[in-house]
Amino acid sequence: MNNSNNLPKAISHKKLSHLLSNAPKDKYSQHISSEIYDSEAEKILQAINTWEESTKNLIYQISEIKQKSLKNKSSNALIALGAMEAHLNMAMQALGAFKNDQN
Repeated sequence: MNNSNNLPKAISHKKLSHLLSNAPKDKYSQHISSEIYDSEAEKILQAINTWEESTKNLIYQISEIKQKSLKNKSSNALIALGAMEAHLNMAMQALGAFKNDQN
């Protein structure tokens, strides 16, 4: 506990990056089997692909319904639907960035 008293109140991003890049590797992180990691990563990637397909379908359906049958909805409901559509599109863009960086 005495070590926590020696911590600085602030640290620059540059110094933090330097400390992080020069820090020794955690000895416990090597105990995780790469097979388990690969299996879990594969499950996550499959779930992401499923989410991507259902989200594309949902965005398409939202755009279709907006053009056809939302005349009886309140302005707040339309704003909420538009916000949801915008967030889904942003999530799809984030997924695209993730997939581009996967190489």
